[in-house]
Amino acid sequence: MCAKRSSQKSGNVIATMQTLRPIRDLLLQLPHLTVTAEFEIDYLAANPTLLLQIANNGDIAMRTVNLGISAIGILLANSAPEIETREISGDAAEAIGWLIGELGELAAVIHCIAAACRRSIVDYVPGTVECFPNAKP
Repeated sequence: MCAKRSSQKSGNVIATMQTLRPIRDLLLQLPHLTVTAEFEIDYLAANPTLLLQIANNGDIAMRTVNLGISAIGILLANSAPEIETREISGDAAEAIGWLIGELGELAAVIHCIAAACRRSIVDYVPGTVECFPNAKP
């Protein structure tokens, strides 16, 4: 993952912030991958720096999604009385359930892609810190 740095002037203090957007970066890196005639990702033809960034962003994105699913589950479990008394609609609970299902599928696909990237670059050792640019949305 390549972190972007931005500086902001706040009075006499310059704050340097790292902007980490692993899911956004992952989505904008995926278009750089090619696919075979069988519609499989061709990891061996890809730039190893790109694969490393995709794998790193995938790992962070997967952890973020899993922690988010856990947090939503805890909130949903603690809101059971409000759902029972209809202070929170059943439709909202159903929508959260669909969201959790989709996020779980997203995490699983991200894991498969990140693992395949890591397998393809097992021997790759970058000489310098390189950053493969994201595609433009």
